[in-house]
Amino acid sequence: MMFKDIKKANVIEFEYKNAEIDIPEELVIKQFVAIYTVHEKCRGFNGYLRNRLNNNTGKTVEDYKKSIKKLTVDINNIKKDGPQNSFEEIIIKYGEKVIDRGEECIRKVKDSNYLEIITRSMRRSEICLGNTDFQNLRKSDFIYVVDFNNCSYNMVEMDCLPLLSKLKRKGAKFDFCKLAKEFCYIEGLDADSEKFLIALISYPHEFMKCCNRYRTGKRVWHEDKFSQRIKKALVQDGDPLF
Repeated sequence: MMFKDIKKANVIEFEYKNAEIDIPEELVIKQFVAIYTVHEKCRGFNGYLRNRLNNNTGKTVEDYKKSIKKLTVDINNIKKDGPQNSFEEIIIKYGEKVIDRGEECIRKVKDSNYLEIITRSMRRSEICLGNTDFQNLRKSDFIYVVDFNNCSYNMVEMDCLPLLSKLKRKGAKFDFCKLAKEFCYIEGLDADSEKFLIALISYPHEFMKCCNRYRTGKRVWHEDKFSQRIKKALVQDGDPLF
């Protein structure tokens, strides 16, 4: 990237304090152009750094499938033994609906010619930046990037997903279907990529993440904290886009 006029920055100042809520749609589209410029400059690279770049093609979808299966097991176990705390009571109350939503998202991913998207990505050796947040990437006279550590071989759609998914979870009032379509237009992608993005943005990411943390014990939270967090997750995930 450094040889392609992409500059390393120590920090990128961002004027919007409550960025996810206050930013205008035009700035999101401008960020899409910055993302596309990175993709255009880096696509096709298969040189001596190959062994140091992870290949994350398809990883997110597989991780989402695993989370659905694990939550299904959790619910069955809780039903068998009975809920032990308020967090598990919430899992019993909402978990099956969340699983249904997650499974529908995966079905729509498959209906978007997912395997063709993977094939295209691998054929073109597409590279993603990984972190496309406003404070990590900016386009002005040059492309400026703070952190390159999340770069990987991946479908270019996956550089749009975290940006739009985060905006949606933070409560930004955008037409996300329209934004997904705009991203695909800028990248020269077809309607299948648009469907693919909408399906993944609709996935109940926060609820699943909270359940995964509870299961693995990565967060040493009191049960009340877990209960508060998963209630917040239901709000953040909002409604699906389809």
